[in-house]
Order: sequence, then structure tokens, then C-alpha cells
Amino acid sequence: MGLGTAMTARARIDPAALNALLVPYDRSDAPGFAVGVALGGIPGYRRGVGMASVELPVVLSPTIRMRIGSTSKHFTALAIMLLAEERRLSIDDSPRKVLPELPGWADAITLRQMMAHTSGMRDSLDLILHAAGPGVAAAPDIHLRTLAALDSVNFAPGTSWSYNNGGYALLAEIVTRVSGQSFADFLRERIFEPIGMNDTRLRPLDTDLVPNSATLHVPLPAGGYTRGVFGVPIGGEGGIVSTVDDMLLWLKHMSDPVVGSRETWQTMRTPMTSHGYGLGLIAGRHRGLAAVHHAGAVVGGSCQMLKLVDHQLDVIVMSNGIGGLDLHNLVDAIIESCIPGLPLPEDVPAEPITGIFHSAKTGRRLALEAIEGKQAIRIDGMTLPARRDSEGRLSVPLVPTDMAVIAQPDGMALAVEEYGRTDILWRVEAPKDAEIDSLVGQYENASAAISAAIAKQGGGSALLTLSHSLGALNYALTAIGPALWEGRATGSLPLAVLIEARDDGLLLTSGRTLRLRFAPRS
Repeated sequence: MGLGTAMTARARIDPAALNALLVPYDRSDAPGFAVGVALGGIPGYRRGVGMASVELPVVLSPTIRMRIGSTSKHFTALAIMLLAEERRLSIDDSPRKVLPELPGWADAITLRQMMAHTSGMRDSLDLILHAAGPGVAAAPDIHLRTLAALDSVNFAPGTSWSYNNGGYALLAEIVTRVSGQSFADFLRERIFEPIGMNDTRLRPLDTDLVPNSATLHVPLPAGGYTRGVFGVPIGGEGGIVSTVDDMLLWLKHMSDPVVGSRETWQTMRTPMTSHGYGLGLIAGRHRGLAAVHHAGAVVGGSCQMLKLVDHQLDVIVMSNGIGGLDLHNLVDAIIESCIPGLPLPEDVPAEPITGIFHSAKTGRRLALEAIEGKQAIRIDGMTLPARRDSEGRLSVPLVPTDMAVIAQPDGMALAVEEYGRTDILWRVEAPKDAEIDSLVGQYENASAAISAAIAKQGGGSALLTLSHSLGALNYALTAIGPALWEGRATGSLPLAVLIEARDDGLLLTSGRTLRLRFAPRS
């Protein structure tokens, strides 16, 4: 038996109701959505709205190729599992068994942990993105070369969870070395072709010309769009392009798989962490219903793939330039239309809490904000809507986490519970006499091949410049607490870093990099 059961009585597909949900995006001057919904494996709704490219008079459709971003990850995990079925590797092997050029810290890591994001290794993509910016060209082996040079990790393997694109890039390289095929050929011959996914393929570069493909769009602050280009080659971490029709075939296959054994699929969907992440798939609950899902995002695009197991309801939504919040809300509205009467997520009205909080123990920071009178949480560079339960616990539904934020009665501290651990963050405020003078200078982390320069600007402001051989990125620095500075990128992406000043240099933390040490350059 696969992922599905026989409970379909409550589910329905009403095309008119779904059409109504897409009306705001049915435009001839903007990107849009491609949507597919199936019940019991039978497609009941397939439609595209908005433009495949604002440069051409072509409307999105269920047959146009679009990037699915990190939804690709469970295909990569399945590729590893197929090799494990053939006993060509074990998912409890160290990656060094196949990639001996990795440093000694990789000895304690397993392929299973890499697929579950519990390896603790640093994320090469996060490092490159924050140091060089988006859209930079790089060689195909950039992830392996970056990780092979690093001399530190985020945390000990298996002790925490941190989403890691670099780990999945390594998994694709492992598939190549063990199978003797390119990763693209392995996916095509072993996964896509047997299922009939004839329009699905690996597309490493956005600059490649691939027939029947939608353009990625990044909104500009002044209006209009620029082309979304990732730059760094994308592989096992998020390089697949597909269509709504192919993804509906795939979701049907997940209910009764012929590629991969029953044991393989059970392993992939078994949670490895408290928030449901397994091996490239998330198993949890959506509005109280058992769900298997994984979202994805790229520069100028996003995707959500979701299967409501007990109702055999499959949903795939892809965008080529509409924001992630709109996609999340659209998926939720589609499910509500197909399964009426679902309980609303708990969200108790209350006065929003505001302030910046920091943990001296772990380096974590959170900013609580009020957006139009509603509670929001800024995690690194992203400000996300938050929900409050009846006990006052705040959560963020848009990201894969079980994080619960509990404010202390006096408002001076937060208890942050996540992945079975509790971190205490204290309210911080910038000193009135905060000065950057003592930090001005040049720093470097030689193993990451990243340099950092801090300089004063006119009017007392400060600028952090991170540099890599691929490029550089500027961050406007703002004091947020004693010896604490937040840097926010001046480019189009919402990138942010935390700088903790130390006597012997700086500690830099970003979304997926924890306390990377920078020493003064002599």
C-alpha cells in the first residue's frame, strides 16, 4: 500500500470555485501561477494564469516547464535510496566514502543526516549567496570545492536541524560517482522516464535555453520586473524543471510507487525531526489533515507540492514571479475549496510584541514586529506573518519549523522552542553611544575564502562588504545591541547577517551559517 487510502468522500474539485481564486492573478502584464489538482490520482483541475514571460504574449499553462526549486530534493533523496536498494551504498555511510576530498569533520556525518538536514555541515550555497550575491556565475563543482576547504561546522551531527542546500548538492555528486552516470541522466532514466514525466528534466543554469520554459521574474521596487537568474549551477538541491501535468503524474505515483520500494518510500516520509522533515519530504498535518509535502523557491519563482493522504487530494502550484506568501495562501484556499469546513488555524488576537532579541549562548536573533497591527517575526532578512495560540505561543506557518516563541511576562526575554530544544533570547537595544570605529578594518575567514571589510560612511553610518572570488555584496550595518550589529543587504534579495564583535575578531551568522569566525587581516 502506498501513501493513499480510500477516504475521498469529503473531498471534491469545483472548477468554478478554483477559477475564482485565480482571478486576481489572471493578468496580461505580470507573471502568475500554474495550478493542478487531482482526486484519487485523476486530474480534475489544470490551469495557468498570468504570463509565461512579460516579454511575450504567452499565457502560463499546465504544460509549460517551470522551476520547482527545493521540491527537487525528494527526487535527489530517491536517487540515493535507489542506489541503496542496489547495495551500491548505504545511507548510513559517511559522504567521505565517496567524496574523500571532504575534510575530517565529514567522517561523523551520514548520507541519511544530509538528506534530513541534520548533518551540521555548513551550507555552501548560503556562504556563496551572502558573500557574492545572486546571479554570479560559478563552476559546477563550486559546492564540493567550498565544502572541501572549510574547517568548521554549524553543529555536531544529529544534534540540531538546519536546512542545507550544499548537502543536497553533494548528494547529487555522490549519485554521479556511484552510478557512473551524470545526475541528469540518472534522474531521466531511473525516475522520470519510467513514470512518463517527459517534460521534466534537470536544468542547472537559468541561462540555458530550454524549450517550452517560463521565465523567472523578480519584482522591482519601482515597478516592473527583472529576469530571475540564480547564477550558481543548481543540481540536487533544486535544479529540476517540470510541468503541472508531470507533477500530477508524480503525485499519483507517490500513492502507489513503482520507482522505489515500499520500504524506501516509508523511510523517506518518516520524520527525522520534531517538525516532520524526513528524507526530502515533510510529513505532518495541514489544517488538521495528514499531509506529505515539500515547497521550493528560486530567484523569481516558487512551488508547492502537497498530498493530503487520507483524502487522496493532490495539489501542485508553481509560480514564475508571484511572492511566496501569495502562493502559500493560494494553496491553503485551494484545499479549503476542495475540503470544505476545515477548522481555521488558531490565531488569537493580541497586541503585537515588538523588539529585537538575541541569545549570547547560540548567537540566534529574532525581531518581533507589528505589520498593519498584526504580529510578525523577522528571521534574518525575511519578515513573516506569525500566529498566536491560546497560550500565547507564536509560530511561523510559512517555513518548515516547529518553532514556538514564548514571550516572558515582562517582555524582556523570549523562550524559543525548536527541534526539542529551548533557547533563551534576551531583549537587546543599541547603546546610545554605539560606535563602529573599533570594528573598522579588514577581516577574513581563510577556509571559506571570504573576506569582510567594515568602513564608516557619511552621517555616521557603516557598511559591511563581504567578498568572495565570485563577487561581493554590501550590507548596511545597524547597531542592535552591545557589540551586536545587523547587516542588511543593499541588493534585491532580503539577505541579512548578524555581526558579533569579539576581542579576536568577528562572528558572522546568517540564516544557515552559524557563527563563522573572521580574524583581523594583518
